[in-house]
Amino acid sequence: MKRFARLIQQLELSNKTNDKIAALVDYFNYADDKDKIWVIALFTGKKPRRPIKSALLKYWAIEITQTPEWLFSESYSNVGDLSETIALLLPPAENTSDFQLHKWIENLHDLEGKDDEN
Repeated sequence: MKRFARLIQQLELSNKTNDKIAALVDYFNYADDKDKIWVIALFTGKKPRRPIKSALLKYWAIEITQTPEWLFSESYSNVGDLSETIALLLPPAENTSDFQLHKWIENLHDLEGKDDEN
């Protein structure tokens, strides 16, 4: 996942086509084959179905950050993207993981159909 995060960061930080191509070449030279497939899928719009509803993610973010709902809504309105709003509000991670991209996607897929009790 760290390699994927680094790829996204490199793609976002540059507006030069050659830099973007170099970042992609580097990623595809070293990434796990299962991760390569997911990157192609994600970049071509073939995202997996979302196992957790956006409303629940918003609720959890408000609960974890103790942000008033009106402030969250105003922030979301200004930022324009739910995931970015949540990322900006959440505290820095206390732990890290070396899971690869495909493992994260598998874990998210395993959440489908579960509720808070499961």
